[in-house]
Parts: sequence; C-alpha cells; structure tokens
Amino acid sequence: MLGRKPTGPAVAAFLSAMIGLVCLGIVNLGDEAGVLTNFLLQTGKLWIPNAEGIGPYSGKETFLLLGWLLSWVVLHRILRKREVRLAGTVIAFIIGLAFATLTIYTPIIGILLGR
Repeated sequence: MLGRKPTGPAVAAFLSAMIGLVCLGIVNLGDEAGVLTNFLLQTGKLWIPNAEGIGPYSGKETFLLLGWLLSWVVLHRILRKREVRLAGTVIAFIIGLAFATLTIYTPIIGILLGR
C-alpha cells in the first residue's frame, strides 16, 4: 500500500517498554533477596538527589530507565524500516508484563525466594 509506514518503530517502542519493566522485576528480586540492596542505593545516588530518602527504589528506577532507553535505541535501529507482525509482539509483551508483575508482587516474591 502506497504511503504506509513500517510497523518496526512502534514495535521497538512497545517491546522496549516491556524490557524496562522486566529489568525492574529482575532488580526487584535481587533487592528482595538482599543481594543488590546496597548496589541499587549507590546506583540511584549517582543521579537522583536525596536518593537515600527513597532507598534502593532509586536504583530500581535507574535500571528500569536504562533497560527501556537502551533497548529502545537498539530495537529502533534494527526495526526502523521493517514491517513487523504485531501478533507476536503483543504475545511477547504480555508474557514480559506477566513476568514483571510476578517479580514485583510480594506474595509471589516470597514463593520464588523460598520464604
């Protein structure tokens, strides 16, 4: 069809949002396990004023933003001129969103960490 734009840039934006959420879920699990708490706090202090006031959450947000932004740049460069099927993208997004949700939901974290 004449004048139709490729779906690649939209897919890149969609998937990068999911990747950012998955990054948040992974670092949240590390924080809850007690492995990443100090690292997350130090990471947040690098660029967020008064990060010690919100604790390791500042580092979690840092990794969410890094995962989102870096994956968006990479995926956009790869997919910018391509036509991508949206059905597979939606399925991948739902699976990633479910994983991210489960890794920040306290009862599931207890099960995953054996508490």
